[in-house]
Amino acid sequence: MTRRETVLARLAERRVAGGAIVVAGVGSGLTAAAAAAGGADALACYGTAAYRILGVPTALAFLPYDDTNALTLELVPTIVERAGATPVIAGLGAHDPRRSLERLVDAAATAGAAGVTNEPFVAIYGPALRAELEAAGYGFGREVALLQAAARRGLLTLGWAFDEEEVRRLLGAGVDVVGAMAGITGGRTAGGEPAEPAAEAVARLGSMVEVARTARADAIVLLHGGPLGDPASVGKALAATGADGYVTGSSAERSPVFAAVRDVVAAFRRLPSGPRHARGSA
Repeated sequence: MTRRETVLARLAERRVAGGAIVVAGVGSGLTAAAAAAGGADALACYGTAAYRILGVPTALAFLPYDDTNALTLELVPTIVERAGATPVIAGLGAHDPRRSLERLVDAAATAGAAGVTNEPFVAIYGPALRAELEAAGYGFGREVALLQAAARRGLLTLGWAFDEEEVRRLLGAGVDVVGAMAGITGGRTAGGEPAEPAAEAVARLGSMVEVARTARADAIVLLHGGPLGDPASVGKALAATGADGYVTGSSAERSPVFAAVRDVVAAFRRLPSGPRHARGSA
């Protein structure tokens, strides 16, 4: 089987079992190993996760401080090594004018990735910048072309969509898994508050799921972002939308790591010091 077929079989098995599919976004070997140990169906490695590990807002990864593809391709082998049998999906920026899409996909496959996703995505930017990129041929259409190149290489494709039209275009291009995006995950340790109320975000995601199922009855749709930042909120959203699962981000990397380290250091700080006597005294 191709890498794509292997991952799809894994996701289908999870779907038949009735459990939520979980793809864990990770930016370090440690969190990759932890997510794999927790039973993630797949791991996703991308530039924003690498920034998240630095403890800075995810939004900074969408500014031009790094070559996002170089960042991801450097990180992928480490993630693959720590992931064990869990497949790894590489987030690639389709908009780099210096690299062909085929070269990017080949580099990801050579690094050990079993799939490709279109992150970073132009939809994260405001309408003015996005319009400039679209007019120049470096918009969402190039992201779709990236995913098609990955499919030809035998890799799984996870396509991120921000609205119903993007869902239709992804499925029309034969993408394996649709990621219904509600934006950057909100919350204090995630770098900001959700851009829209939870009810509105869930309703919008539900419409995207409905469009996906209308276009292809067996479409796999995963949710991410916005107000979906913990198991409780994600559980409610899955029930309301009928989506198949969730892609973690800050919700299973930044926030729990921050909380766990804070709490254990605080626990150490609460310990009393040892008795003050000279070494070797009676």
